[in-house]
Amino acid sequence: MADFSLKGVNKPKDPENMTDMEKKHTPMIHVPEEIKPGEPFSVKVIVGELLAHPNELSHYINWIALYDEQYTFLGMATLAPAVSHPKVRFTISLDEPTTLRAFAFCNLHGLWQGKKEVEF
Repeated sequence: MADFSLKGVNKPKDPENMTDMEKKHTPMIHVPEEIKPGEPFSVKVIVGELLAHPNELSHYINWIALYDEQYTFLGMATLAPAVSHPKVRFTISLDEPTTLRAFAFCNLHGLWQGKKEVEF
């Protein structure tokens, strides 16, 4: 059985013990330690942080999008193969704690999700 599906959203089955496929594709979300309600802060999303994802014409991350736990759209970056790298930064503000959800689309292995709890 494949480690991924082209239908639906792929996510790590066990985030503490990811497969190589999951390490290459799961978006990792980084936020500052201190966040204040209503104030802008930087969110960094990296695909391939745990294990490098290929970045070639034939295999690459096409886009990365960021949402909150209610699936409110917060931002998106479109990437080009070979010249763009799957490391993006969004500046957002939140009024309440939430779970950020980053989605990344690999042209060969479909849609992947990573999550990060955000507290104030």
